[in-house]
Amino acid sequence: MQRRINSKRRVLRDLGSVSEESKSLRIDVFTSEYCSFCEEALEIARNAAGRIAYLGSPIEVVETSVDDQPALIEALNLVALPMIQVGKSQMIGLPCPEDIERLVHETVLMG
Repeated sequence: MQRRINSKRRVLRDLGSVSEESKSLRIDVFTSEYCSFCEEALEIARNAAGRIAYLGSPIEVVETSVDDQPALIEALNLVALPMIQVGKSQMIGLPCPEDIERLVHETVLMG
């Protein structure tokens, strides 16, 4: 397995803070340092958030490492990484920015 070394601007959360407690719209990116696609998925999520900032509400991209968090993996029913979650919608794998934008728009429209 390849180990990711770049860990800049990483926000780690525990299982208790995965809930939707923030008033800003949030794109959660679940990653592992052993995932070769996770850093790219995080960058795509950041780019998508920047492209749709016109919605008027802040969009926060939060990276959560699942390394050493078996309870989080089980709670999310995580089968592969990277996983991106917007609201209650999840996407597994390396997305294109339009896929993330669609999830954000659906979340905003569905409330």
